[in-house]
Amino acid sequence: MKTPNYTILEGNFLSQAPVLDRSVNILMFRDPDDNEYNIMINRATLEEEQEIEAFCEAQIEELRNKLPGFQMDGKLLKNEIGPARLPVVQIANQYLQDGQKVRQVQTVIKLPWHAVTNHNGREVLIFTLYSMQEFSDHQRKHYVQIINTFQPNNSL
Repeated sequence: MKTPNYTILEGNFLSQAPVLDRSVNILMFRDPDDNEYNIMINRATLEEEQEIEAFCEAQIEELRNKLPGFQMDGKLLKNEIGPARLPVVQIANQYLQDGQKVRQVQTVIKLPWHAVTNHNGREVLIFTLYSMQEFSDHQRKHYVQIINTFQPNNSL
């Protein structure tokens, strides 16, 4: 059997798929007013029988205990996004980092079953919009565009 290509942004190489991918993508942008913002993408695995709401609640509790000044902005919002109508939970929060307020909007997406990347059906992606300032309309729209156009890989 031929070894498949493994693709990353910068290129690809020959390798079988890893047993687990915990890479983190940190995408750095500037809006038209030259304000910096980041969109981070993390990967995680739900516990057996765990729903994404319970996962988010556990993550919130962990952040509450680790980050100074942590507070939720609103409540957990459940939705479906993108062409695949994937289940998501969104949360907005803020905390202090070196005395400065950090703002985040996080979207936890439950991925569909995939023979290679989600054979247990418990994998999630966490998209985070992150800024040290209030979010601009441009930043919010860009984040919404990314979330709403996300398409998971198809399984063979």
